[in-house]
Amino acid sequence: MDDFHVCAKVKMSTGTVKIKGTRKFPNSEEGFKEFYAWAIKRVSDEDELSFIMEATGVYYENLACFLYSHEEYVSVVLANKIKNFAKSLNIKTKTDKVDSKIIAELGLERKLEKWEPLSAYYKELRDLCRELLSLKKDISKAKSQLHAMNHSYEKSSRVVKLKKEQIDFYKNVIVEIKKELELLVSNDEELKEKLKKVQTIPGVSFETALVLASETNGFRLFKNIRQIVSYAGLDIAFRESGNFKGKTKITKKGNSRIRHALYMPSLSAIQDNEPIKRLHERICERNPEIRQKGVVAGMRKLLILVFVLWKKDQEYDKNYKWG
Repeated sequence: MDDFHVCAKVKMSTGTVKIKGTRKFPNSEEGFKEFYAWAIKRVSDEDELSFIMEATGVYYENLACFLYSHEEYVSVVLANKIKNFAKSLNIKTKTDKVDSKIIAELGLERKLEKWEPLSAYYKELRDLCRELLSLKKDISKAKSQLHAMNHSYEKSSRVVKLKKEQIDFYKNVIVEIKKELELLVSNDEELKEKLKKVQTIPGVSFETALVLASETNGFRLFKNIRQIVSYAGLDIAFRESGNFKGKTKITKKGNSRIRHALYMPSLSAIQDNEPIKRLHERICERNPEIRQKGVVAGMRKLLILVFVLWKKDQEYDKNYKWG
C-alpha cells in the first residue's frame, strides 16, 4: 500500500457533522509528518483529536506507531466492523475516499478503545512466528511439487535436484527459527511459565501457544472471551429472518494466522481432549454432511481455553466441569 486516504470530520456544538478536509498521503515517514501537520491544522484547541484507522494487514502499523509516539489517541478497527457500520448508513459505494469518510464518522459516533503497539519483545516473537508459519506453507508446497516430479515422465534430474535443495533450505531455516524462538522465550520467565501452563491443554503445543500469545500481545487488549473469538474470526454469523434459516458459519473476519495455528491442534484435540471430542461429535451429529464444523468448533473451544488459562495463570484441569 503506497498511500492512504484520510478524512477529517468535526462534530459541531449544534450536533451537525462538518467535513474539514479529505486528502491522500504517501505511506512513508514523510507522508506521516505531512498528514500529522495537516490534521493538527483542522482542529481547534477545544476539540478532542483522535485518529481512527482500519486494520489492513500490517500496512497500518507504521502510521499507528508514528501517531502513538506523538501521544495521540489512536484506534484501530477491524474491517468487518467498518463494513457493518457502512451498512447501517446504507452506503453501498466502496472506494478509499468513501471508506475514509465512513471511518471518520465511526470515530465521531462511537467511543473506540485506544490502540497500543506490540512491545518490542512480542513484536520480535510475532515476526519470527509469522515467518515460521510462512516457511511451513512453502515447504509443504515444495514437497507436493517434488512428489509430482517423482511421478512425472522423464522429469529433468536437475530440476528435481534444485527442488530437493529448496526443501533442505526450508528445513534448515525452520530449525534455526525454532531455536531462536526457544532462546527468546527462555529469557522471559513469566512468558515461559504461562506457555507451559497453556501446553497442558491436550492438543496445544509450544508453537501453537506461542503463535496465539504473539499475535495477541499476550492477550493484553482482550477483556472477555467474545472479544478474542471475534478477533480470531471464529465468531458465528447467523442468517435468519422469519421462516428463513440460512447457513450458519464463522465470519473469518479477523486474524487468519490464529485460525491457521489452531487447525491442526483442533484435529489432535478431537482425538485426545475428551470435552472437545464430545463437542465435535455433537456438532457432527447435527451436521453429518459438514463435519468441518466440528473441527471449527474445536478451534474455537481451544482458543477460549488458552485465553482463560492465560488470564487465570492456571494449568488445564481435565476434570473441570464445563458450563
